Amino acid sequence: MAHGSSPSETSAEARHRLRLALSRFYSLEQFDLFFAPSLHVAKVLLSQLFLRQEQARNQQRYASRYPITELTTLPAVPLIAGSIMLVPHVELPNGRVRPLRDCQNQGVTEASESFASVLHQKLIDEAHLFVTRLDRHAEICSDLVLVALRTHDFSTLVRSELRLFEQGLTLTTTQDALRRLRDPQWRPYNAATVDALSLSSPLPLNSCHQPGLPFASFNVPPALISTLSDADDVVKWPQHSRLQLNANVRGSGKKSVNMTHQLSRRLQFLLGAGGKSEKMAGRPGGPASGH
Repeated sequence: MAHGSSPSETSAEARHRLRLALSRFYSLEQFDLFFAPSLHVAKVLLSQLFLRQEQARNQQRYASRYPITELTTLPAVPLIAGSIMLVPHVELPNGRVRPLRDCQNQGVTEASESFASVLHQKLIDEAHLFVTRLDRHAEICSDLVLVALRTHDFSTLVRSELRLFEQGLTLTTTQDALRRLRDPQWRPYNAATVDALSLSSPLPLNSCHQPGLPFASFNVPPALISTLSDADDVVKWPQHSRLQLNANVRGSGKKSVNMTHQLSRRLQFLLGAGGKSEKMAGRPGGPASGH
């Protein structure tokens, strides 16, 4: 992003610039891009869209013997009581990648844990529709959700209707996102990957996540989880007896960086420190910089 925003730039112009930038950084040229302020709003919009299309399809089916025109043809997305389900591509806290075919058979792919990560290429190669937050692996900004429809899978009518829906939304963080993309320190991808991990001390632990994800997941007793210090890279799931350690290495998306060793050291430190306060500066496993 070479140019800043002008005082007279409209909301529509800012969104257009953001669409172009995201297409370039994340290889989304095959998708039409839309924005929403939250996953909940994205779900409501898509539910309305699919419900209207389903109703139109049924009316046409019963009103005429002729085949349904291309204008109302959509990939089948199940509606339950008029609403779609957002189905996570990466299942938490289990740390399992759900096949995209399964996501799409059950609803709409929720890709916040795979977009801009080591799973990004698979996502954009196989998904025909996904939604994602832009504050997880992309580290762009909060309160902004991307809705991506593969252009050749959806009719012009569907995409136009979704654009109309989007134009009615108030998006307060578009300029924040554009500023973030212009930041010379920002990198678009989290390049981290973590293999299976075992620890013998101070506690014998084996990771239970699917190897190759940008985090590690462990079965840990809830009583122990409650003693651990809070930190940006630690996600606690006491009700599931799970502890998740996130790895973060910024990069361009061209290559991954194996962070298994760093996360092993980080876990040892966490378990050793227990409930004691941490000096987080320079801790292993925190955000780093890739190439």
